[in-house]
Amino acid sequence: MPLRRAQRIALVASVLVPASVFAIAAWWNRAEVLREGGDAMTRSVAAMHEHAAKVFDTAELILYQAERHVQEMEPQSIATPAVNAYLRRLVAPLDQVVSIWVADAQGQVLAGSQSWERGTTIAGREFFQGAKDQAEPGSYVSAPFVGRATHAPSFAISRRRLSLDGHFIGTVHVAMDPTYFAQFYAQTTPPFLRYAALVRMDGTILTAHAAPERPMPLTHFPVNGPFRPLVLGRPEGHVIHATSPYDEAEAMFAFRRIREQPVFVALRADMDNLLERWRRNMIAYGTVAGVASLTLLMTAGIAMRRAQAERVALQRAADESARRLAMEERLRQAQKLEALGQLAGGVAHDFNNAAAVMLAGITLLEKRHGAALEQHGPEAARLLGALREGAERGVAVARRLLAFVRREGLRAVPIAALPLLEEVREVVTPTLGAGQVGLSVRGEPGLPPLLADRGQLVTVLINLVLNARDAMPQGGSLVLAARRVAAGEPRPMLPDPSGTDSAELPPGCFVCLEVADTGVGMDSETLARATEPFFTTKPPGKGTGLGLSMAFAFANQSGGGLLIRSAPGQGTTVSLWLPCATANQPAA
Repeated sequence: MPLRRAQRIALVASVLVPASVFAIAAWWNRAEVLREGGDAMTRSVAAMHEHAAKVFDTAELILYQAERHVQEMEPQSIATPAVNAYLRRLVAPLDQVVSIWVADAQGQVLAGSQSWERGTTIAGREFFQGAKDQAEPGSYVSAPFVGRATHAPSFAISRRRLSLDGHFIGTVHVAMDPTYFAQFYAQTTPPFLRYAALVRMDGTILTAHAAPERPMPLTHFPVNGPFRPLVLGRPEGHVIHATSPYDEAEAMFAFRRIREQPVFVALRADMDNLLERWRRNMIAYGTVAGVASLTLLMTAGIAMRRAQAERVALQRAADESARRLAMEERLRQAQKLEALGQLAGGVAHDFNNAAAVMLAGITLLEKRHGAALEQHGPEAARLLGALREGAERGVAVARRLLAFVRREGLRAVPIAALPLLEEVREVVTPTLGAGQVGLSVRGEPGLPPLLADRGQLVTVLINLVLNARDAMPQGGSLVLAARRVAAGEPRPMLPDPSGTDSAELPPGCFVCLEVADTGVGMDSETLARATEPFFTTKPPGKGTGLGLSMAFAFANQSGGGLLIRSAPGQGTTVSLWLPCATANQPAA
């Protein structure tokens, strides 16, 4: 896997892994908080049920005892201080009871545990009328009211009193204190509850405890909606998650009926309150995830910086190795050139000796035997001139060898490009074979003269033409062309002192001499080594490997450059870039 891709994956993982863990933890903790909230509500509704059941059982027992005490008494016997005292003693130890009362069939109060005005009637009270009209046996639970004698908020549990023959003769009722239940709910229910209530089966709320910051939202519980089957059908209690029909808020509800009594206990916890602990947990989890993500990002960043530093170091090492190899290669080339220089020096010395002997002899012949040579006619003069020309050519060869190995400077002169190419064509045409290779010269009109060593340039061009001829064993076409280099044209690369061909030929005026053939061409590997001294693809004895290397060295020494374009089967074009001569220099 590429390093950059691995780094990107590490960065993404530094964020996604903590985020995924955070999301999973958030989902799990939310479910856990809701489960714990439901369990707490189940425990609370069970405690409320047990508390209410005991209170109602106690109330039923009091009603039973009071009813038995006055069962065989006449109304005038009940309306005595003794019965009042008995009723006071009966409810005195019970905090949940406000008072207890006995009334006749017309609702006239006969006896009670509290003081009251004579003639007080309860005929219009719900608890009297409800107990009177109740057909089935059992107690009747009234809605909350304020007692006329006690002036205290209460709800009543009342029962019918019957004569021995079964006729209705009055009621007995106990007034219950709603705050007794509310205080118990406040002490035993969890703080996240919206309210805890004691509710009659018709939805009338008898008593309730609500959160201080959110008062009791309703006075009548909606039991006729979706909650009624749960209240009536699940006496053991039930916890559900539902939308409140009162305010359409998401909440959890718990219900449980008080045995056979027409009442049940109810709890409500809003989801916002239930999830408050979850939100606090999310702050902690988010902090941990953020720190973990930041730590991973920092670790990944450090690793990336180290990897980047290692990559830079490796690249530097690779560049240094390449420079070292290039310098070693240049050293080998320099050693080759040194060997060639020694060879060229020896050859040049021998040529100079031979030329000196020949030229001295020719000079002596001309001075001492001039008259005799004239007697032999033009034939002797022609032979003597040929000897002199051969000696001078030997000197020229030695000078060119020395110039190649940079032991003798070039003699740069302005040169007209097209006449020079025509001269080269005349020289090389006999060597191209009869009609096998077609040679043509092309040039742009108005070319400025170029600046180079004429003799060296002719030698280079001849060598390039001969190389092109050898690259076309089956024949082909060869073009010698001269043109002015256009602005923006890709430039040759010059040898850099560091050992890499990275220095581009500087801008300026250049004339380009091109030798283009339609031969076999070169592949990229061969093209990369084409200018190396002694490198050749010709069979042994057919080439020295100095043609292109001499051309490359000559172009660089002349202030220009060399470009080679080639591909297998598409021929080769060698371009010599040579600087233009100044305007005041006449062309040779």
